[in-house]
Amino acid sequence: MSFTPSALYSAVLDDVGHLSMGLQSLDSIPPDVSVQQFQSLSLVKGLLKKVPPVDQDIADESSRKDFTSANNRCEIWSKDGWNESDHLLFNELKVELDHFFHPRGRVLVDSYFDLLKRGRTGPGSAIGASQQSFYAKLFSSKMAVTSTSLYRLYRSYIEWFPDFQDAESIRYGKFGFPRVTNCSRSSFVPKTSSKSRMICVEPSLNVLFQLGLGALMTDRLVSAFNVDLTTQPVINRSLAKQGSIDGSFGTIDLSSASDLISVNLCREILPSWLFSMLMDLRCEFTDFGQGPVKLHMISTMGNGFTFPLQTIIFSCLIRSVYRGLNITPRDSGDRNWGCFGDDLICLSEAGSRVLKLLQLCGFKVNESKSFLEGPFRESCGADWFSGQYCRPVYIRRWGTTQDTLVAINLLNEWSARTGIMLMHSVQYLLSCLPGKVENYFVPYGENNDAGLRVPLSVVRKYRCRFDKNLTMLYRRFESIPKRITFGDGVIRYPKGVRRNLIYNPPGLLMSFLLGELVSCSITIRHDNVRYRSKLGRSPYWDFVDKSRPFDGLGLEWTQWETTVWTNLEA
Repeated sequence: MSFTPSALYSAVLDDVGHLSMGLQSLDSIPPDVSVQQFQSLSLVKGLLKKVPPVDQDIADESSRKDFTSANNRCEIWSKDGWNESDHLLFNELKVELDHFFHPRGRVLVDSYFDLLKRGRTGPGSAIGASQQSFYAKLFSSKMAVTSTSLYRLYRSYIEWFPDFQDAESIRYGKFGFPRVTNCSRSSFVPKTSSKSRMICVEPSLNVLFQLGLGALMTDRLVSAFNVDLTTQPVINRSLAKQGSIDGSFGTIDLSSASDLISVNLCREILPSWLFSMLMDLRCEFTDFGQGPVKLHMISTMGNGFTFPLQTIIFSCLIRSVYRGLNITPRDSGDRNWGCFGDDLICLSEAGSRVLKLLQLCGFKVNESKSFLEGPFRESCGADWFSGQYCRPVYIRRWGTTQDTLVAINLLNEWSARTGIMLMHSVQYLLSCLPGKVENYFVPYGENNDAGLRVPLSVVRKYRCRFDKNLTMLYRRFESIPKRITFGDGVIRYPKGVRRNLIYNPPGLLMSFLLGELVSCSITIRHDNVRYRSKLGRSPYWDFVDKSRPFDGLGLEWTQWETTVWTNLEA
């Protein structure tokens, strides 16, 4: 049988209820609360926070209202009523952004061809695309674009690549000129038990340009500020931890940050050439299914340049405040600021001024997730209380064996980090697994959904299997990908996938060169993941660098090994 969230919640209360007793809210913590009390309350409050809502329509409507409110807020943004100090603070931001977008005095982007050189289609849906693959979007669909000029630029660019041009000729012969639309399509995906996350699906050809611009912005973040979006979360977590210990850093989180970057604001703070480019690449309207709505924000989630653009704006905002306070921004070594999207970290002494400038720019600070004083900080998925990790476990799915295994592995890790055993919770989940528990044992290096991760010392209690090379054998769960196969002019589709692609040989060559077409097939995304049991091999079960924290968040191997023993053997 599969576990139920309510039964798991009751088991968690049995484990930590005595610690969190008397504490009602994370927003009003008594000054004498212990770390373990806070960690326990955090787990109790967060465990079911992201369980999909019973009524998705209510969650969707709540998100739609938030989006509409943000859009209206963008429409009315202006500098009316500002005093002289407000203008000085704002002008510092403009200077910082101007320096960023003009490296060595030159514009960051010379032409739209620069965008296409770095362009990609992305993994999501797009207007005009029959499916989500690179091949489907560029070589086997009607396509969509906001203006004919962008399509002409695309055609001019691919003339330099004969195979690419041949692929487009075949696509054009079947589907014709792209659909011209200046309206994105809004949709919702689950976020928490009370709200959804809204994303806008953009025209397929615009995404190619948008992601190209986003790539150039991302590169500039590295060269200008040493902000690498692939590693910045680790830096933010470290700074947040330090701030929770000595109060030197504050963490700031924003509500609807990407939706509050208004067109009016961008017109004021960005170079004119960049503002014109953003306006060319964005959609002017979006549609919730009830007709077009004019967008007063520069872009939405789903737009390819949204995330790097907001990281740039907020990074420059922090740095401009520092310069106004005669604080030198340190970009390497002993860093004194951090930014990843709308996760901002600054010196506590600069916090009030950063908040002021955010307010002037029309942003809304999420006060429940922003911390400039006290022992708690959070950033990039890590919560810290007086230097101790206290991020709760979020249950997002249940109903399958793999969901149960994920829950056990996550609870074991939480227990190892906090030192609070969850014996009732883990034992309840183990009782929900069909068959013998030892049949699910896998090494720590496996995914959470591959099996029950345990150290070798636990496995040795049971009979171990070896091959002739003395390599340990075990069974693991592996997701079964869905693939579309191409060969001899024939396209073979898996069950449940729409048969809407055309056979485009030069397009398949381009897909192969990109690395998408492997063994004459393209893997496609799908929501209903199916699993199969597969034989795994491990020459050294406990392989991990035990000389340092092996998960990047301060968890030592011995902590995890002891915890698994305790929770499993209760």
